[in-house]
Amino acid sequence: MSRVYVGNLDSRVSERDLEDEFRVFGVIRSVWVARRPPGYAFIDFDDYRDAQDAIRELDGKNGWRVELSHNSRGGGGGRGGGRGRSGGSDLKCYECGEPGHFARECRLRGGSGRRRSRSPRYRRSPSYGRR
Repeated sequence: MSRVYVGNLDSRVSERDLEDEFRVFGVIRSVWVARRPPGYAFIDFDDYRDAQDAIRELDGKNGWRVELSHNSRGGGGGRGGGRGRSGGSDLKCYECGEPGHFARECRLRGGSGRRRSRSPRYRRSPSYGRR
């Protein structure tokens, strides 16, 4: 199996859109489109040669960046996503290249390195602190 990274995607691009573009090159095992943050996707091909053909033909089309994924090692490995943080996962951070975390969790990305909660712990009224 070979994983292809697709970057510079419009946030409205769906899995179906990508499947339609890439399936002409060969058998696709899975398509995953990032939503938070949007702008990239991964497509898993059964055959490395099909992935190479897709990269050659689609890189630059629609402004997309299409390349072999950094964590694609060929041969097996992609059972059901493997998105955990276990040492056995071959997924790597796109910020620092280290395995075990994603770019959104990377300490090099800025901030404290911890994931921010989705909602604030307390809410201030608009007049708080004004005199």
